Formats: sequence, structure tokens, C-alpha cells
Amino acid sequence: MARKDWLWALLLASAWVALVRPGPLDLPYWWDEADVYVPGSQWVAEHNLDVTPGVFPDDYSRGHPILLYLLAGAAFRAFGPEPTVGHLVVLPFTALALAFTYLLGAQLAGRRVGFGAAALLASSPLFMAIGNMLLPELPLTALAALSLYAYARGRLGWAVLAGCAAVWVKETGVFSAAAIAGAELWMALPLAHHRWTERRSHLRGFAFACVPIGALVVFFLWQKAHAGYFIFPHHADLFVERPLGLSNLATVWPSLLGWHGRWIALTAAALLWGWAWLRGRGSARTWLGASEREAVVVAIVLLVLGNFVFFTKMFWLERYALPAHPGVAVLLAAALLRGPSPRLGTAALGLSLGVGLASLHAPTSSDAEEHTFAYADAIASHRRVYEPVLAHPDPTVLAPWPMQIELRSPYLGYVDRPVRTIHPRSWHGEAVDFVLFGAESRRAPELRALARRQGFVRLRSVRVGVAQPMELWGRAPEDRD
Repeated sequence: MARKDWLWALLLASAWVALVRPGPLDLPYWWDEADVYVPGSQWVAEHNLDVTPGVFPDDYSRGHPILLYLLAGAAFRAFGPEPTVGHLVVLPFTALALAFTYLLGAQLAGRRVGFGAAALLASSPLFMAIGNMLLPELPLTALAALSLYAYARGRLGWAVLAGCAAVWVKETGVFSAAAIAGAELWMALPLAHHRWTERRSHLRGFAFACVPIGALVVFFLWQKAHAGYFIFPHHADLFVERPLGLSNLATVWPSLLGWHGRWIALTAAALLWGWAWLRGRGSARTWLGASEREAVVVAIVLLVLGNFVFFTKMFWLERYALPAHPGVAVLLAAALLRGPSPRLGTAALGLSLGVGLASLHAPTSSDAEEHTFAYADAIASHRRVYEPVLAHPDPTVLAPWPMQIELRSPYLGYVDRPVRTIHPRSWHGEAVDFVLFGAESRRAPELRALARRQGFVRLRSVRVGVAQPMELWGRAPEDRD
């Protein structure tokens, strides 16, 4: 791969991330970044970058590996925890994920495929929304794409290094490392039709590719020594408590293969290849190529399957499988652009991209705004509904998550001073000045009835864009002292 490919990939990816945005760099933090990763990184910044399990509080670490906390904590220590700083920590990973997706596709099947794969990822509302949040999934996505690209180039050492970094960002980073190890094992099997010398080389590669798994085990041992547990008990409970039913088998597939126009690319690829196969003209080798490329395709498939198997049982949010998206985008782009009918494939890919871009600001179900840029509308709704609260000299607000943390911590970007809040679960009848909630949230009927029992009236209902309305209840102006 020419050096100019690297340069142009990084420049174009950076420009896209800079221009296609849900809001400005100082857009307030949202949901899990506001409740877990930003406060955790701020704690690390205030405690000499100490990320030792058992010392670093479980409420912030959640038993996760510490590399993202350490990186963001160092940035916060140097520049403060404001949203601009946190977003500048994560945005380079978003650009790198796009760049390495292009480089992976170009390495496997040519520059057109690389560009098509990167465009599929860049037009994904889920990727672009999470790509603006200080969460571990975008570092994991960038590292997964880097691992696969390094593996495609025959640079197993770089793939292993990226895998080690991934497992120290979050446990689920092990899927990309395990996928590459599994691909090396696959290539060593007799059915791969290699000579024994080649199979022996792949067996050595398999052993080397398992190093990141060992790095994750080292973290678990460190955690056991200092915190008293290998795996955070709450995470173990989440795995056990999720019921296992037939519907679980569909967990990862909608966001991975269906959402926001992705289904168009998948359906077109299936139809074009199915028609070619029926006519005896379809062969995966037309774009799969040599056996070393086969190993990368196997790794991509295993990465998807790893997410499928684990999240069939584990607690699930759609962003968790983002590290599998670059590989899927490469396979879809290759199937369309190097398939039986490149012209029809190009048209289908273009249509898929158009639907994706048109969906960047698409509405979502309530409390799932992070799936698109709808979360920026939700942030604007929150800030507007807080205005009467901030006009009160010393308010107490009854509000569920995430509003209670947004009001408590000014550095999250919502308020200019701390506001005392009480979560409904912790309320025992003490006096409050306001009741605040999302009008379409599951707690809305309960909190609306509670507000009426307090003699409150609805003071404000705010809806910005496609976000759910926010309701603020309090005493009528004429009833106040």
C-alpha cells in the first residue's frame, strides 16, 4: 500500500469527522460517557492517574480495563474535563477507524472497495453518533480495523500489539484478537489444503496471536489481587440474568446488517451473487483472491460470530458490536463492487449510502437517542428544560437518570452550578421543588402522578427536533412564596 494511501485516508477521514457532526466540540456529554467514563477519568486525573483496581472506585471503573480511563484522565489532568477535551480524546479514534477500514478494503480488494467500505461506515448513524462520545467502543473499533489491516499486510506483530491495547481498553476487545488467532488456526487445519510447512507456520502464528488473550488474563489477575474479584460481579450477574430465548439469536444482526440502509447493500449482494450462482458464474474467488486474503476474511467472520455468541446471552447495547462493523463493511463493499455485476453493485451501494446519510438525524425510540444524531436534540431539550430550575435560588429536583447527574456536575456541560437532585428510587417523601422526566420514558406515568400528588403543575414541556419531549413540573407561580 502506497504511502499516499495512508495520507489521503487519514486526511479524508479526519475531514469527514470534523465536518459531519451532531454538534460543536463542546456539545455536553451524554448518557454513559456522562455517568461513567467522564467522571471516572476525572477521578483518575484528580488522583495522580492511579488506575489500580480496588483503588479506582468500582462505581467508575465498572471492573473494566483501564487504558481509556488513563488516556482521558491524562488529558483531563492537563486541560480539564470539559466536553471539548473529552471529545478531542475520542475523535482521532473515529478518524482512524474510517482510515483503517479504507486501508483494509484496499489491501484485500482494491481502492474502490476500500473507499466503498469506508463510505458505508462513515454513513452509519450509529458509528458517527458514538464516534463523538467518550466511550470505549470507538477505540475498540479503530484497534479492530488496525488489527485486521495489519493481519492483511502480514504484520502479525502489529495485529497482536493492537489486540493487547484493545483488551486493556475493554474486555470485549478480545474478540478481534481471538478472531485473528482463530483465522491462523483455521489456516493450519488440513482442510485449508496447505503444505505442512505452511500449516506449521500458521500454528506458530496462532500461538503468537493468543498473546492479547494472555494480556487480558493479566488484567484479571491484577484485578483479583487488588479488588478481590477476577470479573466485576455486576457484569457476571448481567450475563447470568439475561434470559436465553430464540429472540436472543437476533441480538446483533439488526444494527450490524440492517439499520439505516445497510440492508440494501446486504440484500443486493445476496441477490447478485445468488443469481450468478444459479447461472454458474459466481465464485467467491473473484474478489477473495489468494489464500492469505482468505485468512483475513475468516478473521472478519469470526469477529462477527464472537460478538453474536457472547451478546446472545450478555446484556446488550447496539454500540457494543461496533468493532465488527469495519470488517462487515469491507465484505459488503467487496461483494458489491467486485461481484458479478459491479454496475448494479455500485448502484446498490450508493443507495445504501444515501439512506444512511439521510438517517443521521433520524428519530429513535425513547431513551435510545445515541443511535443517531438525535442525541444532540435530546441534549438541547435537556438544557432548555433546565432553565426554570437554574432560575430558582436553591432548587431540589426529583429526576431519574441521566438528568440527575447532568444537573449535579457542571463540567458535563449542562448547568453552570451544581443542583441538588434525588433519584426516584432514593426519594422518601422529602420536599422537592421540581419533578423532571422524559415524557415517553417508562417512568413518565409514575412521576406524572407523583407530581400531581405534590400539587405541582406542568411548568414546561420542551421538545427539540426528534428527541422525546421533556416535562418539568413544579408549583404554579401564584402558589410560590
